[in-house]
Amino acid sequence: MTLTEYETRPQGSAAEEGEVNQPQPAWAPPPRRPLPKRRKGLDRLGWYEPKVQPVLSSTRQTEGLHLAMTRRPSGNAGIINGIDATSSSLVCVDQFSAYGEEIQNINVAVLGSIGVGKTSNMKTIYGLRQMPLGRQVVNIDKKRQAGRGEYGVIADAVGSPSIRFTTGANHGPRLNLLDPAIALSGVHGDAEMRPAGQSELLYAVLEDTMGRPLREEERGAISNVLPIVTERKARAGEEPVIGDLAERMFNPEPGDFDSSGIWKEQAQWWGRDVALALRRLSAADLAGLVDAPTTPDVHEALTHPFVHFDVCDLPDSGPALRVVMTVINTWLANRLAARSSNFQQTELLIEEGWHVAAGSTGELFRSNMKLSRGLGLSTVSAFHHISDFPKDSPARALMQESSIVYLYKQDKHDDAVACTEMFQLPAGSTETLMELGPGQCLVKIGNRDPILMRHIRSPLEWKITNSDSAITGKVVS
Repeated sequence: MTLTEYETRPQGSAAEEGEVNQPQPAWAPPPRRPLPKRRKGLDRLGWYEPKVQPVLSSTRQTEGLHLAMTRRPSGNAGIINGIDATSSSLVCVDQFSAYGEEIQNINVAVLGSIGVGKTSNMKTIYGLRQMPLGRQVVNIDKKRQAGRGEYGVIADAVGSPSIRFTTGANHGPRLNLLDPAIALSGVHGDAEMRPAGQSELLYAVLEDTMGRPLREEERGAISNVLPIVTERKARAGEEPVIGDLAERMFNPEPGDFDSSGIWKEQAQWWGRDVALALRRLSAADLAGLVDAPTTPDVHEALTHPFVHFDVCDLPDSGPALRVVMTVINTWLANRLAARSSNFQQTELLIEEGWHVAAGSTGELFRSNMKLSRGLGLSTVSAFHHISDFPKDSPARALMQESSIVYLYKQDKHDDAVACTEMFQLPAGSTETLMELGPGQCLVKIGNRDPILMRHIRSPLEWKITNSDSAITGKVVS
């Protein structure tokens, strides 16, 4: 009989009784011992569990044990933006740190519908978190909150004065359209890296004001009189203003003409329409804004880590808002070019990007953005929908030339499709853009696949950047 047969044979069966006199196996299995009684206290302490020998490792090695983390969504360098919604990893990106490896320019665009978190993104990531790194943040603030620009809370928090522009006032800050800080020619060295000067700025402002391109003779009249007025005012220790330029074009002097006499008979006629437009800007549209020497507080403002230009009082219609934004951008670009040897990094935040996306001022704004690499100037602009602009609009060029793009929720299918096509997003991104919640966005860095990110803020940042007071009727404390 085998051992198996012995163990499986029923006890007390007839077959077993008939085998009583048969020889027994040489050995028999020992009787089973009863299981030990587990004490509840020792069981809770893990006394009865097998002892596991620990293995020495590091956090870098154990990342491979996290099956959901195949790679980090971004590098380690840069500023913390938020959390990857798929792997809960930190998303760190910064236009200055990523330049050269992942991106080729340092301009940023933020797109999304109203109330999805665009402003919180710009205030925290490209505002508060930039200043501790020694970078200067310049903000052109159009959105009103509690009777002032909504970035005024940040200015108060960091101790910077707000420069508030308004039209028709005899007092207050002014930014001279012909400020000598905007170079006339060649003082910045390399011509390829030279921002727009006073002539280009005047051309852009006048074309928007007159509603048509300037004729060649009108450009010639401006370029002939502008150096004369500037030089004469400089000898007197004064700044030229657009009113001086208009009066000189109305009443030229014999010394204003070149030796060939080409201007003698035609100068007044060629510059008549331009002079009329300049006089109107000085007396009406831009009165109290750019028609007087730059006030000292504006000059001093550019020395602070956070420069707040409050333009919420300027009307949306008319040239005032676009002109002020363009003058600030051109003035800042020339100022940075003059001190480029200091390797200072500066950010220009424009919340309502559509104000600088139209007409000749939009073209000038875009041309200055192309110099961002040499100037260390990063332009961060926000837009609502791509469909708000025609296909040949400078606004679309501003979006396409941004290497870092934050795509927030798009309510309409056409807008989501336009984002997917412009930024070459993978399949399924259209539906994702329409389903994003507040604070969620797709981050497109260079040519990489987008990152689904959830923007995070600290309690202090949430308090400073909250922009819902006017809706909720409550002041955040």
